[in-house]
Amino acid sequence: MKKFLLVIVVLISFLFIGSGYSQNWVSQTNPLGTGEDAMTGRIKFVSLTEGWVVTKLGGFLHTTNGGTTWISVKPFPNDTVESACDPSNTMSWVGTTHGWNIYTIQSFEGAKGAVIFKTTNGGINWEKKVLSTVAGTYGVQCQFVDENIGWALTFNFQTQTPTFLKTTDGGNNWAPFNGAGIFYFINSNVGYALYGSGPNGSEPPFHISKTNDGGISYTEVGQDNTPNAVTNMIFVNENNGWMVGKLGKVLKTTNGGVNWNAINVGAGDDCKAIFFLNENLGWISSKTNDFPVVHHTTDGGTSWTQQSTPFSNIGNAIFSIYFFDEQHGWLSADFGRLASFTGVTSINEINNNLDFKLSQNYPNPFNPSTTIKYQIPQREFVSIKLYDALGNQIAILENSTQESGNHSIRVDAAVYNLTSGIYFYSISAGDFQAVGKMMLLK
Repeated sequence: MKKFLLVIVVLISFLFIGSGYSQNWVSQTNPLGTGEDAMTGRIKFVSLTEGWVVTKLGGFLHTTNGGTTWISVKPFPNDTVESACDPSNTMSWVGTTHGWNIYTIQSFEGAKGAVIFKTTNGGINWEKKVLSTVAGTYGVQCQFVDENIGWALTFNFQTQTPTFLKTTDGGNNWAPFNGAGIFYFINSNVGYALYGSGPNGSEPPFHISKTNDGGISYTEVGQDNTPNAVTNMIFVNENNGWMVGKLGKVLKTTNGGVNWNAINVGAGDDCKAIFFLNENLGWISSKTNDFPVVHHTTDGGTSWTQQSTPFSNIGNAIFSIYFFDEQHGWLSADFGRLASFTGVTSINEINNNLDFKLSQNYPNPFNPSTTIKYQIPQREFVSIKLYDALGNQIAILENSTQESGNHSIRVDAAVYNLTSGIYFYSISAGDFQAVGKMMLLK
């Protein structure tokens, strides 16, 4: 039976060199606090302001203002499930509306199967699909490439048996497919898989396989025989991929996994994760003197710059990273720690560029209605969403192409069944993103 590596952890942070601007990672507040129960895993932003982070005990953190505030969301509060934070490959999003996360039923110590939580309306409502109720089975990995096609992996540690599942209807139905290890799909057809040797799949040689038919068949295209475990693999496109691992291990391929070249990033210890925006812009995690650091490249790995993180405690690992664009990124770390990065411009600076403008709703507080006004300088597709205080999307107020000029939209409490409390509204128009806050007093 093939054994393969199950550990993927993401630690990323970066500073752009020579820009002439102050650029920093800044800690953000986790409403669950810090500690074992506050653990967070995979992080993903679906827009410049709206993001999600998996929490260990069956839920998410959700923000609509770039992480200035995070709200805890637990889709099924009566369910006892756990999500793997390390590895942090359990959550997948397509656009702003469709999201999935795979969980272990009960707990990691007493696993009783796997289940996937799914939303098709940006977190307003959630569904769940049980994948397994076999004792010892863990939910390991989930990835979607569009609203319909996705893959999932469960693993039974009692029998050392992996189960690979594929859906073509958004996760309503799942069928077995021919997996070959931890997977990374480029599109609905092309994907790569990695599995190692030894009792835990953490020893060389590591086998890299490729599928061109969505997992129906695989061909082994390459191997890594160098010492030390591989902890993560990604592909930027069909040709360019990366592997990272223990003791500063970093490998790169430019021919679809056939050949792998060692890259010296100056890492002193474990490289547990990697994130690339494109072939040139990338970040790799490691530790220096047991403190988490990040190595950043802007030229595809030819040169690297080491960056510090906002976490000073020895041993803190960073589990996940996501960059919406070159200037705006977020990460989640051990014990529920969160941080954000803003480069040359901040969100507030973006909110005031050109003639884009979002005005405070008036009246505020309001009862029974209030008006949101905004200005766009050219014809744009405009999306305005309304959220409750828990970060749940409750309405789409606007979702259409509009001409340049001043616009307004009315929010009527009766229409949307609003009760007294705090609400947030977000606007997206081209590169413009902004968030406002309103209060209903009945």
